[in-house]
Amino acid sequence: MKRALFAASLTVAVAAFAAEPYTLDRNGVFWRVEATPSGTALVATKEGVELTRSLVPFALGIAGQHDSNLQLVADELSGKVVLAWQRNFSEAYSEIMLASWRDGSWERVEYLVGAPALRPRNPVLRLAQAQSSYPDPEDPEHQLTVKESFALLAWWEGDSRDQRARLAVLRLTAEAHEEGGLELREVPTSPGIGFNCPQPLAEDTVERPTFASQPPGPISHLLVASPNTCFLLVHEIRFALAPPQEQEGGISVEGTRRRHTPIFGVRRILPVTRELATEGTKVVLGAHLEPVLYQVLPDGLRYVVASERGWSEPRKLAIGPELSLDKAIALVENLAR
Repeated sequence: MKRALFAASLTVAVAAFAAEPYTLDRNGVFWRVEATPSGTALVATKEGVELTRSLVPFALGIAGQHDSNLQLVADELSGKVVLAWQRNFSEAYSEIMLASWRDGSWERVEYLVGAPALRPRNPVLRLAQAQSSYPDPEDPEHQLTVKESFALLAWWEGDSRDQRARLAVLRLTAEAHEEGGLELREVPTSPGIGFNCPQPLAEDTVERPTFASQPPGPISHLLVASPNTCFLLVHEIRFALAPPQEQEGGISVEGTRRRHTPIFGVRRILPVTRELATEGTKVVLGAHLEPVLYQVLPDGLRYVVASERGWSEPRKLAIGPELSLDKAIALVENLAR
């Protein structure tokens, strides 16, 4: 299969706002998710005292199964904790799981793919929030405010020439199993332009979508690699307040609450630089959507920085007694923030 001209073992550096298997909420509760022999469990502690320990429904039941790629976010607006993980039935079969917890019980547990042969993998989770105001239809001088939160979950699925990125949008401020509360969609990975890349690359190169390091807000960005052209695509997910509904005859009707709806589009298309198309290259995407690619060399870091004009020339940051490797990596990754 022809792959994107990219690093043979590209990995995504962990960003400040990327989901982890643990989080601390403003009430002082430390939440974490654990993979146990029986399945995935949610644990909450406060000041060293365990408050909650609950195994997600649909526990592991067959020898050899295990959960991996654990992700977790806590949403203060809805009071929900959201978990996502990869359930592995075997090396060739897996599933992406999504669960939400609220007020001491499991509100929702979902198998998102339903086709283990597609080998869905590498889920990444983030939180989005939106707030909008509009005139009260009964009192136009008064503003009504709508606050909503969403869990965004991206993953990769498929093999060979039939592979893709997918995205789930869970409306956290909706009631459990409310119609339209969960939306699934494919994330386009072809820019519609470009050329095939003759250099075959490792599967891990194009199988790890990643969100930009941004605090929760109405706009999120997701970076994916094209599996058959030499491009990186930065997708934008923007939440905007839906317009008023209209009845027959064109009469505007305000419901009890207007909702935010996601708007999808491609924000940037970046050709992958040949200079860093080698094994061990990493990519970091920040809020300014100008990614940094870098390699760790024996004596320092080699990197390129994206801008509106394209990629910079390769640069090098030397390491030595005055600058450790860890500090050098932090400096280069910070260029993408």
